[in-house]
Amino acid sequence: MSRNGNVIAGLDIGSSQAVIVIGKRNLNTGGLKVLGAGRAPCRGLKGGVVVNISESKLAIARAAEEAETQSKETIQNLLVGIRGSHVETYNHRGAITISRTDKEITAEDVENVITTAKAIQLSSDREIIHTVPQDFSVDKQSGVEDPVGMEGSHLAVDVHVAVASSSHLNNIVKAINASGFTCDDIINGVFAVGDCVVSDEEKELGVALIDLGGQTSNLVIYADGSIRYTKELPIGGELITKDISYGLKTSFTTAQALKENHGTAMNSLLSGNESLEFLAVDGRTLRQVSRKTLVEIIQSRIEEIFELLGEELQKSNYAEVIPGGIVLTGGTSKLPGIDRAAEEIFGMNVHLGAPIDVEGPAEILGDPIYATAVGLLKYRHVGEWSKSHGSLGAPSVIRKFRQWLDEVM
Repeated sequence: MSRNGNVIAGLDIGSSQAVIVIGKRNLNTGGLKVLGAGRAPCRGLKGGVVVNISESKLAIARAAEEAETQSKETIQNLLVGIRGSHVETYNHRGAITISRTDKEITAEDVENVITTAKAIQLSSDREIIHTVPQDFSVDKQSGVEDPVGMEGSHLAVDVHVAVASSSHLNNIVKAINASGFTCDDIINGVFAVGDCVVSDEEKELGVALIDLGGQTSNLVIYADGSIRYTKELPIGGELITKDISYGLKTSFTTAQALKENHGTAMNSLLSGNESLEFLAVDGRTLRQVSRKTLVEIIQSRIEEIFELLGEELQKSNYAEVIPGGIVLTGGTSKLPGIDRAAEEIFGMNVHLGAPIDVEGPAEILGDPIYATAVGLLKYRHVGEWSKSHGSLGAPSVIRKFRQWLDEVM
């Protein structure tokens, strides 16, 4: 992935931006250290889907350049995190009979039963990007974590399968190749961020992860140590910005600045009610709004987003098995007081997620915008998509020249 084989890079294809994090693995301890990060807004992305390859490749290149400058590393390959309505997930079950005389279950048997479990009917434009084992059963005894070496006549497995649109994946790979990089693997972004900010203990106890993005929000439910349910909703932080823009009759950029600099998730958190000045949509007329009015706009949309996620949580039938509460991540979770607002609406413990067992700069690890890209570097099930595709693409002539220059300098 770079001239140093321990260095890896993750690209998060977000709702409207590209984010890249470069890290280094410690081969002795298995630890991860983040070296640098970069991000760039992108008009070529919409809801995690490439709608303009030229714009997308420029954003990827800009994010990579910033990350390389920070880390002082040159990267070639990317682990790519995706999201979007084209990604769907299913729970499925497979089983095989162990017909050998010794009845001892082997690693090959485990691979075969997982292959059986992911044999689901798909259209020609759909493909599997993940098959995550949930539980194994040996002779109807459930809760087996690793059946290899056990004896039994019947082996079954429950899996969580993620499926995506082949054409959307191909467009992502094309944009990456056009920017001069190779796609090493494609990973469902919410799976990766979950491995990054949710602890094994929380997964075992039962917990919900809510990833609040710009145009989408994802709900992931863990119980008994594995993913049980995932759902993406087409709602996110940009709706808040649009509400401010429409309500105050100002530009989207100004609305974003008001939200980031003066916004909170709840009016009850305000200690005063100062007046804020901003430019109207014409870019010239100076207007004023009370901070209370600004927060009322924000709070209304936050409540709607959490109420919709709460409805989805109830539909999942897992609402009663998450005593660990809710973990919040994603760029919108930076809004002050959003954890308090979530606690009031969901009626359970809520905390902000942060990367677990990762070293690196606080300004990267403490910013949820980078959480998915960091998670890509940690994700434990890498390899599903790459088994059928391999590393697609090759570095461009420009990047090959840069690599050669690095070697001789």
